[in-house]
Amino acid sequence: MQLSQSIRLKQKQSMVMTPRLQQAIKMLQMSNLDLASYLEDQALENPFLEVAASSGEGSEGSEGSEFNAAASEPAQAEASEPATIDTATIDTDMKAGASPQDDPSGHQDFDNRFDYSAAEGPAGGQTSQGGDQDWDMIASTIAERPPSLFEHVGRQIDMSFDDPKQRMIAHILTGALLPSGWLGKAVDDIAEENDLSRDDVVRVLARMQKFEPTGIFATGLADCLRLQAREAGVLDAAFEVLLDNLELLAQGKIDQLARRCKSSPEDVRAMLRRIREFDPKPAETFFGEAEIVSAPDLIAYRGPDGWVVELNKSTLPGITIDEHYAARLKKRVAERAEQKFTMQALSSARWLKRAMQQRNETTLAIAAEIVRQQTPFLEKGANHLKPLLLRDVAKAVGMHESTVSRVTTGLMIATPRGSVTLKSFFSVSLASEDNEAGTSAASVRHLISEIIAKEEPCDPFSDDEIVTRINAGGVAVARRTVAKYRQILKIPSSAERRRRARLNAPA
Repeated sequence: MQLSQSIRLKQKQSMVMTPRLQQAIKMLQMSNLDLASYLEDQALENPFLEVAASSGEGSEGSEGSEFNAAASEPAQAEASEPATIDTATIDTDMKAGASPQDDPSGHQDFDNRFDYSAAEGPAGGQTSQGGDQDWDMIASTIAERPPSLFEHVGRQIDMSFDDPKQRMIAHILTGALLPSGWLGKAVDDIAEENDLSRDDVVRVLARMQKFEPTGIFATGLADCLRLQAREAGVLDAAFEVLLDNLELLAQGKIDQLARRCKSSPEDVRAMLRRIREFDPKPAETFFGEAEIVSAPDLIAYRGPDGWVVELNKSTLPGITIDEHYAARLKKRVAERAEQKFTMQALSSARWLKRAMQQRNETTLAIAAEIVRQQTPFLEKGANHLKPLLLRDVAKAVGMHESTVSRVTTGLMIATPRGSVTLKSFFSVSLASEDNEAGTSAASVRHLISEIIAKEEPCDPFSDDEIVTRINAGGVAVARRTVAKYRQILKIPSSAERRRRARLNAPA
């Protein structure tokens, strides 16, 4: 065997992700709250960048915050020739702070930015859909546990408001709820951030403060106790004064309170005993120990012309660029190093604003398409959840599957049926005898849980009997599929269910 050394030339093409493109990808998959924190960090390093707490009127970078899912038609992806990038031109434009390539949507690899590898889906090019863990979020909200706070409030909104604008305001107020059930923002701030009339917000809030459980949508502790006292029929003038002086109550100054309430100390103590019967945090019972409480990034509600999807403006940050300061600074600086820093910082701020706008538009387009395709679920329930794959949405909106995957993984959307991740709407299809589109695996899981919930405890259905009942509804499903989904739902076998029923049966 002979060993030899040689030198060979090899030409190879590879995609190099620029720091700015990496930044755009990072922003695309952030929640509104994470994005706000990230932009605040960027503003500390960039003197031209100003970040508003939310994208209220006057803030930039938040255009396109509403999308009518009913009016939208799925956009088809248009084939385009690969863009040729002139690096010399880019360098020149960058120095001037006006590069056309500052726009993240101008990069040819913005949508198709990664090869979709096994890290993101199964081998063979199959993308990862809303899997078992994603379905668990929807299943637990709808079938396996009592309604969440958002679902509970959403149902009351549907029964209480017919006017689309009032419904929209009601959902905005719901998005501002704290885990305690109190309103997490001042009414004036909510009205200003969402470009609403304060009177309109106050009117809707007054009706929502009559929702169950009594005390939710209160503006603070005193207001929460006041709502419960009114419901209990004990709210008189003395009780009002007591609630206005809770700090004296906390200090134990009963005599001073009695004088202010124009009552005896015994009456004040009686009111105190009544207050102890109230719940200062009426919504806490809706949240389990393991439940993550997160403000939704999007809101979906029924409008006059169909379903409307909006970015949650109460949590969405806005960006402004101080162009006047930049212009003044350009005239002042004389040092070349200072000029370079000024141009780079201004270019970075402009690019960040464009990236923010692109992120919002991309998120809205994807969310609106999901809502458009899953309208039956939103209107009728979990049994009507359609089979939906990442590639279906990607094709409809003209984006790459990896873009859809990243947007849908972490973002939450508030709907009348609860607040869930966008990825929870994805599910594979099972064959159906009378429906060419098939039935989603998620719907089949829900059917299984419904069938088992209606069985006689001492005579539970076997997997074969469950198969028969599902097949009778026109859905073709195998016994092993039922067994698999039953295990995913953490439902024991029929033998184990029968054994538990006998143990719990009265003697």
